Amino acid sequence: MTTGAGPVPATHWSSFEHDAASVPRARRVVRSVLDGAGLDAEATAEIEIVVSEIVGNSVRHARPLGGGEIHVQCLVVRDGGAHVEIAVTDGGAPGRVVCPRAVDDGSTSGRGLRIVEGLADEWGVVENVDDLSRTVWASFGGPTRLHPR
Repeated sequence: MTTGAGPVPATHWSSFEHDAASVPRARRVVRSVLDGAGLDAEATAEIEIVVSEIVGNSVRHARPLGGGEIHVQCLVVRDGGAHVEIAVTDGGAPGRVVCPRAVDDGSTSGRGLRIVEGLADEWGVVENVDDLSRTVWASFGGPTRLHPR
């Protein structure tokens, strides 16, 4: 039953092991959530790339959460178009700031957040001082609806 009160978000949340094998697993789960969102193939592919970059950075540079895992959330809001937000939460990396790195043409790594910056409408980082977790999020289809800016 619809009430006309506004768009209802569809949220999917999954946990993955804190290892490189979780990158394609997270991408597949997000793709399955997006399949029903009415996005075109290009938008879906761009979101999958961003998921890969953020999850990859999480398992390479951050600690796992208490259970040895990371959490991936995908929010889809349909309101005349599709608005998608991806959030990856890990155990953080004390002393390490999440920001795009300056790289030269010969560098073989370090471009992940530049890719995120180029594909997402917005992205950001939320540091949770209560449990020392960190969430890196990206928004597609408009400004964020979940995260402070």
